[in-house]
Amino acid sequence: MVDHALTWPIANHLPAGRHGAVSATEAPPLILAERRPGSIVEVGCWPDTLNRMQMVLPQLARGAVILDLAPGRWWVVAEQAGMARELERGIDPGLGAVIDLSDARAVLRVSGPAMPDLMSRLLPLDFRRDSLAPGGSAETVTAHMGVTLHRVDDITVDLFVFRGFTRSFLHHVREAASGFGYQVPA
Repeated sequence: MVDHALTWPIANHLPAGRHGAVSATEAPPLILAERRPGSIVEVGCWPDTLNRMQMVLPQLARGAVILDLAPGRWWVVAEQAGMARELERGIDPGLGAVIDLSDARAVLRVSGPAMPDLMSRLLPLDFRRDSLAPGGSAETVTAHMGVTLHRVDDITVDLFVFRGFTRSFLHHVREAASGFGYQVPA
């Protein structure tokens, strides 16, 4: 379960304000913001239960976003805490397994018209709409760090990284974003 008394991993490494090549009068091409979902839960199924899990999981995860990461492997991202317990109650051990990742990940939301160009600098993925459409997800790397991403819409992506890599990850993203200019909301 997420203990919201914990210090959020991005809070001290992403100072509010305008940064890089953006003037005070123009709209910034990028917005970088910490996202704080209440639950991040990995769900996996056994090879012979894939079809059943594909029917059960959407019913159990109502109101949450389901990231399809691999055959028989999903992340359920919910705004409310406690999703892992709900899924554990609803998923029989013979069907699959549930792992709560809520305290193990930091989430950075990148949005703005320059998002696809920034992602092209950071990740070895094709961000054209026909390759990674809104709603799509992928696992990849940047600067030798594992990243799970969810493309929210045409100009917004959520990047999930291991909590322990937060400082290095943010340094890498901020360096790449400074060429475009970016804003961090207060």
